Amino acid sequence: MRPPDNGKPPYVARVEKIESDSRNNVKVRVRWYYRPEESLGGRRQFHGAKELFLSDHYDVQSAQTIEGKCIVHSFKNYSKLENVGAEDYFCRFEYKAVTGAFTPDRVAVYCKCEMPYNPDDLMVQCEVCKDWYHPACVDMTIEEAKMLDHFVCFECTEDDAKRSQNGFHSSPVSDSDEKVILFLD
Repeated sequence: MRPPDNGKPPYVARVEKIESDSRNNVKVRVRWYYRPEESLGGRRQFHGAKELFLSDHYDVQSAQTIEGKCIVHSFKNYSKLENVGAEDYFCRFEYKAVTGAFTPDRVAVYCKCEMPYNPDDLMVQCEVCKDWYHPACVDMTIEEAKMLDHFVCFECTEDDAKRSQNGFHSSPVSDSDEKVILFLD
């Protein structure tokens, strides 16, 4: 939807209902999506460039403010897109505009930096423990990470060396407990 300031990106809303009044003025009831920078917590490092929050903020607008159509994907489906177009966005949280609370209020974290996944950032997966890492967090450039055929994290390399010294051979590690991060209001 068209913002009042032309220098700002368009507003994004989900059309809930379309009605016309007795004078044939078409109105739409919308549920607004917020961008991270519009939320009380602001934009954080793990928020993707195309991330939106589905809010509990409803409104009625003139249909003439609609500029076009976009697609707001689930986080899972967005992560699987081969080509992200200008009309593609994703949503993984619902946002309560008055309180600033998020649902869910927890999300899985990855890497030794313990940050949630940002689909804009490249990550590499350890073949042994299956944990995901940002290249910079394992002293690697993005270019080096893109050229990898195999990756074993430092912890697994060190564990394998210790097992070998004790006469044990490495074996696949089962999935570890999922780490979570709590969003604070």
